[in-house]
Amino acid sequence: MAEHLRGWEDLPPDLLVHIAGGFSIQAYTRLRSVCAAWRDALRPPSPSLLVLRDRHAEQRFAAWCVSPRMVSTALHETLAARLSPASRCVGSGDGWVAAHVPGGAVLVNPHTGDEIPLHSFPGGGDNVVVFKVVFAPNPTPSEFTAAAITGGGRVVYTTNGNSGWTDFKCPRLGAHGDGGSIADVVYHDHGGGKKVVYCLTAGGDVHVLRLPAAGQRRTAASLEPLFDKPATTFYPAAAFAPPFDTVRTFADTKNLAVCGDGQLYQIWRDDDANATMFVLRYHPRRRPCWLPAKDLGGHAVFVGKNNAVALRGDDGGGATPAPRANCVYWTDVWTDRAKVFDVVTGESTLCFHGAEGHSVVCWYHLGDVRSSSRTSVATSSAHQLHKRARHA
Repeated sequence: MAEHLRGWEDLPPDLLVHIAGGFSIQAYTRLRSVCAAWRDALRPPSPSLLVLRDRHAEQRFAAWCVSPRMVSTALHETLAARLSPASRCVGSGDGWVAAHVPGGAVLVNPHTGDEIPLHSFPGGGDNVVVFKVVFAPNPTPSEFTAAAITGGGRVVYTTNGNSGWTDFKCPRLGAHGDGGSIADVVYHDHGGGKKVVYCLTAGGDVHVLRLPAAGQRRTAASLEPLFDKPATTFYPAAAFAPPFDTVRTFADTKNLAVCGDGQLYQIWRDDDANATMFVLRYHPRRRPCWLPAKDLGGHAVFVGKNNAVALRGDDGGGATPAPRANCVYWTDVWTDRAKVFDVVTGESTLCFHGAEGHSVVCWYHLGDVRSSSRTSVATSSAHQLHKRARHA
């Protein structure tokens, strides 16, 4: 009899994982907020692949979670309106998707339909073309921190919502085949008030935009090269050993990622049928300082239109499998599919099978935050789990 009186927090972790795997992404996230035991047993959901379903019919979006394998089709209709054929996705992160729409840009929450317009950009206002947006967690209409690539080697940023946009032009652009453009930006919080935006140029140079700490909004941000700071010209030979000092000029797409241990990685690839990929790690005390990476320190990295996400990869332990360690999750524009590149083997494989009739949008990450839902919502998810457990 005593066994029947045990609380739900005493469910065996493997049984809990088995039952919870049938829930939607939203319900799974709420389950993790029920109690500490459930939160420990259920890994945070990995980034999901946001896809356009039945692209030749009505605009319908779905989110496919990598781990655990879940699908969320209950995405708000506002997302379809904002990602119409006249718009395009320019970013995602921590539960929000950024879209460049006629007349400006906007952040959209795919689950609630909430919107945060981005406007009043310097140098053109709402007519500025935005290529990518990254932002800090938990934005609100009046209070958010963000940075965006706007072309011409320029990055705009704000730590004070739409009233605080400021622009920077990255130095050392245009020389030695750099191309004069920004290829990628990544927002990263190092902790202790150290918030930065890494800016990767088309030629492989990296600049660091150091944002003012909380409470110091009147303090201007600073933008400086990651390495060889006194140099006014970017010298590829100081950054890359052969053949990468030459390969960099032919790589079609470049992304930057920051792993949990603070390590920086550049990820290059050719957007053709072969999709050749190179991964380089930053070594600040070496010259050349970007060297081929043999692994990702056990991380799984998600790159693309999203703010790059790095998670600890699956080590074979735990009830819920994590994304694969030392792998890059990316989207192939040639085949319109999500793929996984294994840094150790140098091979890419499909991330999802049976994806015909779907078009890739971006990686979408809820972030590992405690649910802000009311207790009644969490209780509802627990009630669903109770019903499923009786039939397990």
